[in-house]
Amino acid sequence: MRTEITTSPVLKIALSEKERAEAIGLLQKQKLPITDINEDTLLYLLLDGNTIMGTAGLDIFDDCALLRSVSVVEDARGKGYGKILNELIEQFAKESGINCMYLITHTAKDFFDRQGYCAIDRATAPDAIKQTDQFTGLCPSTAVVMKKRI
Repeated sequence: MRTEITTSPVLKIALSEKERAEAIGLLQKQKLPITDINEDTLLYLLLDGNTIMGTAGLDIFDDCALLRSVSVVEDARGKGYGKILNELIEQFAKESGINCMYLITHTAKDFFDRQGYCAIDRATAPDAIKQTDQFTGLCPSTAVVMKKRI
């Protein structure tokens, strides 16, 4: 078990079938939704050396994106990997022309508050976000919709 981050973690896009399966497997283990992941969903692996420490996903819509599937392996939580994962995914998104990130959560509001996201009224989310399966049913209607300009 690791007690601290020992190297500079790297965010790697899961391109191969094996890497995508590893990301999806981690999401299943964390009980996060996977039924709406398709070939357009960008999946990422956070690697510390050769060890997968977390995963994240993006569904991109013009200049905004739905941040999804953010997860850190259980024995690495509380060690800074979530913050690093979020910073790296935001950097990638910004470099890709995305200027606003949205997410839907019912368990991690406090974490994302600390990362600079703000809770918004569900009705103010862009139509592209409202039409996602996460918005319309996978996440409960009581889940918090959050936004961050990057």
